[in-house]
Amino acid sequence: MVIIYLVRHGESVLTMEGILQSRDANVGPLTEKGRLEAFCAAMFLKDTAKGIRRIISSPLLRARETASIIAGEIKAELTIDERVREVNMGRWEFMKISDIGSVFLKYSRNPLKYPPPDGEDAESVLGRMVEVVNGIKEDTVVVSHYQPIASLIVHFMGSSLSNIYRTRIDTGSVSAVFKDDEWGDWRVLFVNIKPFNFLNCK
Repeated sequence: MVIIYLVRHGESVLTMEGILQSRDANVGPLTEKGRLEAFCAAMFLKDTAKGIRRIISSPLLRARETASIIAGEIKAELTIDERVREVNMGRWEFMKISDIGSVFLKYSRNPLKYPPPDGEDAESVLGRMVEVVNGIKEDTVVVSHYQPIASLIVHFMGSSLSNIYRTRIDTGSVSAVFKDDEWGDWRVLFVNIKPFNFLNCK
């Protein structure tokens, strides 16, 4: 059974302010809390995911910093993969969610019907994430972002991508999917465990 642990990056200076960012790979570092969230996720994985040798990370800075912290703690090789990066927000890039207003609310309620203007649609995000997981042959950690992780989860649960934002994926959280040996398909093991909230790693 292959298990993929899906880690959302820790809190960044951008996520703290509700700013959407998906393109420039070198902006938006982790906050102090975000680094601690990443460390707590690493401690959880160190205890739960024995023998992990590989971490795949989004190229965005907040994800790379999170993945580096985890890699250092569990002694795994870190590789960067463009396919697990955040959804391209188009004209909403570097905008605050609060400034976008009701249009973003419509998007969050149904991203299939209301994609970001000039941005990436939900099917594209899911397609690249599925491509990544289908190529994984051993237990692996993937450090990514809210929508890419939620896309995989709702898809493997057999739900519509319109429900992406009805699935909570906190910063520093760990979710997991697994390849069922008997049936040969991907299934959800657990969703949105946040070690920062319960581990004594502060």
